[in-house]
Amino acid sequence: SLAEVDSQSANSYYATLGLFVLTFPGIFSQVTRATKAKVKRKTYELPGPAVEGAKAIKQVAGEVVGHFQANNYKIKTAGDTIIFEGKKIGTKGQAAFLTFCVFMSLGSLSLVLTIFEKQAFGDSGFQLGNLWFLSTLVSPLAGKYYLDNSERTDEVSVKLVIADDERTIDLTIEGDEPELERIEENLKLMQKGMEYVPGLLAEK
Repeated sequence: SLAEVDSQSANSYYATLGLFVLTFPGIFSQVTRATKAKVKRKTYELPGPAVEGAKAIKQVAGEVVGHFQANNYKIKTAGDTIIFEGKKIGTKGQAAFLTFCVFMSLGSLSLVLTIFEKQAFGDSGFQLGNLWFLSTLVSPLAGKYYLDNSERTDEVSVKLVIADDERTIDLTIEGDEPELERIEENLKLMQKGMEYVPGLLAEK
């Protein structure tokens, strides 16, 4: 019957609104987490001195130091483990991305609330209607929060260990994940225990 259809439709709107309310804090968590380092530790395996044509460990260490110094890091402590320290600031691109995410989230929530109002109250009573969409005007605050709080001092620790047979060198780096990805790309590092698999479009 028509009443049953309306009831099912109303339940659907209630469920959708409930899901939005439960997941909505996640977008604000994304904004706050964007200002913090995502620290990870990775170990890379390189050919050791006993392997013909391999780089000397001093050359490997020099390339690592050169990479971090080129990216505005300075050596804080040097020993068995070298600790680099560098200042990081937010980018306008990331601020724009967070603003867009919050804008879309608030817009989606406003749409659901507008439909919910019509379903719950019909044409009677006071309704905000399209005024809900004014909430999207606060989305630039997400970008401002990120830029105001993204400046921080990061540390990266680096340790080189030569195997007993000198056939491999383990390079262990702990730091912000994007920084690890950058050094992987620049120095062509491969994580220990992993093998390179050429892509479908790789040149033969």
